Amino acid sequence: MTAIDAGLRPQPSTSLYNPLALRRLWLGMDRNDRAIAWAQSWFGIAVIHAGLVLCLAAIPYISNKHLALITITLAMTAVLPNRRGIVLAVMGGAYFLLRPFRNSTNDDHFFGIWSDIGFVTTNAFAGTALFGVAFIAILLLLIQNQRRKFVPLVADRPVLSLFILLVTLTGITLVTPHDSAVFQSAWVIVAYLASTFFFIGYILMAARQKKAPSNTTLLGFVRPVWANSVVPIKGPGYFAKFEAHTPEDLAVTRLKGLKLAVWAAILFWSAELIFAHGVKGQLGFPGFDAVIMATAAGEGGSTGFNWLALFVHFLEKVLLVGASIHALVALIRVIGFGIPRGMVSPLASRTISEYWGRYLFYFKELLSDFFFFPTFQRCFKNYPRLRIAFATFMAAFVGNVLFDMISDAGTFGLNGFGDTITKYYSYTLYAGLLTIGIIWSQIWQSKPRAEDGFFRYHVWPRVIVIGFFAVLQVFDDSSGIVPFEDRLVFFLSLFGVA
Repeated sequence: MTAIDAGLRPQPSTSLYNPLALRRLWLGMDRNDRAIAWAQSWFGIAVIHAGLVLCLAAIPYISNKHLALITITLAMTAVLPNRRGIVLAVMGGAYFLLRPFRNSTNDDHFFGIWSDIGFVTTNAFAGTALFGVAFIAILLLLIQNQRRKFVPLVADRPVLSLFILLVTLTGITLVTPHDSAVFQSAWVIVAYLASTFFFIGYILMAARQKKAPSNTTLLGFVRPVWANSVVPIKGPGYFAKFEAHTPEDLAVTRLKGLKLAVWAAILFWSAELIFAHGVKGQLGFPGFDAVIMATAAGEGGSTGFNWLALFVHFLEKVLLVGASIHALVALIRVIGFGIPRGMVSPLASRTISEYWGRYLFYFKELLSDFFFFPTFQRCFKNYPRLRIAFATFMAAFVGNVLFDMISDAGTFGLNGFGDTITKYYSYTLYAGLLTIGIIWSQIWQSKPRAEDGFFRYHVWPRVIVIGFFAVLQVFDDSSGIVPFEDRLVFFLSLFGVA
């Protein structure tokens, strides 16, 4: 053996105790033959699944009951990988029947309806299941209509038809007395549609594909076990492209899921230690909403302090949102679908449109699927710039605002149109400014080039992008907890106006 050969041989001390070497081994394990073989053994499968559950438990976005459902689903898909679709349909159906609304206000009102007609509270879940089964039966009819076109108008425009139905029923809840049977019946359907609208949209789009999934597979996406919000992570047609069919592919996908789950836990606890415990706990730095309201009341700090609060909130939010979406994608990967990440290094973006695609990939995809592409395919085909601008407007503005309103449709009937719509003033301005920024980025912004130099290529474009989205978050809210007027005052204070 030559000296050169000896120098090339990995040294034990380097491999075992060098953190950088260990990091490389960890990140590359889904390309390591020994790790892939280990991940196919029952011991490896058990370790991967246990590691995922521990990571999910360490990130308190998922309730204990939901985590229990996820754990059961993981165990069943591990034992029955070739029956993955059936398992997801059964467990997704159970999830939907147990928690159809994903909204505590709607839950309480629904249980109140059952109490009013003589059911005790403990039996209200039976009512939820009864309506849920009926809702799934209606969905099956819609799926069959997509396949057979019994009602061509609905089959050709399934999402638009669903939207018209939702708007009509929401209108009924606005003009009928709350104690009437008409209101209660209309409101229940609205509440079910509001929590599943875009999930159903993806199901109906998949049902009309040439190689459409089975009804069982489609029903698994009404409320898939990984759904922790009303934002679907695409639909069954998309998932079919990433499903692992061989033991080797499944092992690789699971290893990628475990890596992402660990990264999600690291992001979450980094945010907790740096911001919640350190900046806010030890240093006593106030929360962002408190800073906004104090500024609006004339009791805020200096302009520099407000900018600091803005960027603290921005960075904390990026870490926490990244942790939540990575955890869900990790879960999906371990189940057996090697889908792309939902967030990829957004702070490295050099343009506004690039950041929008990197930050919340699946929400951007939803807006593209339901608003951008349908508009792009139909409008202004002879005017390229106007075509891209109008399609972007329909997605980033119209679709963005409509998504929140659709998801909150049950609130209109409960609280009235006026009180509900005021919550969206701030978010509407956010969506408008976002749309302007994206359109400018797509059409007029010159793309940075490496030959422009280090500062103009690596630094300045990222300063612009991060600054734009940091300021924009002042209005990124549809809860109505902080009044729109207070947010506007704070926004103006950043520039020394208020």
